[in-house]
Amino acid sequence: MSVSAAVHTVSAPKHDAILDAAKRVFLREGYSASMDLVSAEAGVSKQTVYNHFASKERLFRAIVDDLASELLDVLVERVSTRADPARMLEALARRFLTLLLMPSSAALHRMLVAEAPRFPDLAREIYLGGPARAVDELAAYLEEQSRRGTLAVEDPALAADQFFGALRGNLQLRALLNPREMPPEAEIEHALAHAVRSFLRAHAAAA
Repeated sequence: MSVSAAVHTVSAPKHDAILDAAKRVFLREGYSASMDLVSAEAGVSKQTVYNHFASKERLFRAIVDDLASELLDVLVERVSTRADPARMLEALARRFLTLLLMPSSAALHRMLVAEAPRFPDLAREIYLGGPARAVDELAAYLEEQSRRGTLAVEDPALAADQFFGALRGNLQLRALLNPREMPPEAEIEHALAHAVRSFLRAHAAAA
């Protein structure tokens, strides 16, 4: 094994440990968190943190990228164009609300909104790679279903955007402002079922 390979093998677990610690610290403290806090959480020296991440900004970008990938990849799973609309929309709604109301997701949302002016390019990347991509995926599905005659969606992109908006309702705001009081499961199920039924009624194909 080469020296560089050996160093990489040894340092990779420490790199991951620092990243995991930084996630906890930044989600708890925001961007104002010090590198001293990160190093203490990771159980390493501050110099070790800088050896793995050259600056606080690079560390912040790394944790946001990692968190966003973990959360948003679940949302934008491609669905079969042949999937039954009622079942597909219900599954998507449940996946979306589960993601939206996760404490880590709410914490990431708060941090991104707070730091978007400082990191506009990063915020835009996250938006395009997650929420915007999810709308595009759903719009493509709705357009295909309209061609098949199972739905009648005049503006697939707008309909997809409004579907996600209907799901958010006040549930997201409550999760953001009251992190210790999550909506009960029954309320979430009722909200998603109502959103799906309303959407299907609004875009039902002519008999």
